Amino acid sequence: MVYLPPLLVYLEKCLGNNNKQLGRVGELMVCFELEKLGYNTSLVDAQGYDIIVNVKNRPLRIQVKCSGTTDKASAKGGKPRYNFSTAVGKLKRKLTKEDTDIVALATTREQRVLFRPVDEITGPTVKISEAHFYDENITKDSFERCLSCLD
Repeated sequence: MVYLPPLLVYLEKCLGNNNKQLGRVGELMVCFELEKLGYNTSLVDAQGYDIIVNVKNRPLRIQVKCSGTTDKASAKGGKPRYNFSTAVGKLKRKLTKEDTDIVALATTREQRVLFRPVDEITGPTVKISEAHFYDENITKDSFERCLSCLD
């Protein structure tokens, strides 16, 4: 059995600035976390979403955005934060319900995922304090909140 955290740390070091590989690591991490929660997932190659997860016989589309580093001195009191590029397409438009149902914001450093309904993604970039990802339950809690918003 592969122990994921050391593997992710190793992969992150190998990636450097390769965004495509970082995105792939994020997709695999999100699948792993959802499978641990008991959900069946499928990686897909589709415009607007990366993963299909089946919840109560309903397929949900998930777009994964991954970040491995934080900015060191943000405008919000100098606290580190992750910047997730949530725009899609050549024109960099914001994600909509036509694209996906849920956006997964994954960090390779904390190895946690914050899920948000696509309606809560309001612009081309989402900025989230590093401290949000210290919560060990963020993955489970945020996914369950998304499910309740979709009902």
